[in-house]
Amino acid sequence: MEVALHWAAAEDMARHLRAQEVDLCVASQPIHAAGLEAVQLLDEAVWVATSLDHPLAGRTSVSIDELADQSFVSARKGHWQRRLLDRLFAARGLTPKIVCEVDEPSSIADLIGAGLGIGLVPSFARHTSIRAPLVAITVDSPDCRRALTLYWGADSHLSTAARLMRTMITNWNWTTGDAPASHSEGLSGR
Repeated sequence: MEVALHWAAAEDMARHLRAQEVDLCVASQPIHAAGLEAVQLLDEAVWVATSLDHPLAGRTSVSIDELADQSFVSARKGHWQRRLLDRLFAARGLTPKIVCEVDEPSSIADLIGAGLGIGLVPSFARHTSIRAPLVAITVDSPDCRRALTLYWGADSHLSTAARLMRTMITNWNWTTGDAPASHSEGLSGR
């Protein structure tokens, strides 16, 4: 089995799935394309992250209007964090002030921790090993969420390995980041 991880915009994921260049995609935004099957893995809140010494760091929640003058570190256009940020601001007639666009998701946390700006981080990130010291603040908006969804081609013939991977991904405990006991026993660190 070969596993390759790539960070891509939803349109690129759809193209790769339809061309059968990849078997599975885990997306943080909807992929609108015919011929795909999907299962939602997680629906979670998205937080605003700041450095420890940022003026908002002591807050427990913040509104989008209060974020209007803040400098943001974000992903490039087309990626879920940027789409969510743009959508949240546009709903209020605002435009986010982007000071840095990055291609690597872990770089966003590093740049926020270094004090370059603030940014959106999913709740799931709080269960992973983010290297940068960050403060996560609740955003007072019911729309500040992401849905993590697994996609595959409806007509694709998935190999046994791909079917097993799909089963493992759908059975994963996405709220804690823990593999189910029945699957983790069969995985090795090779």
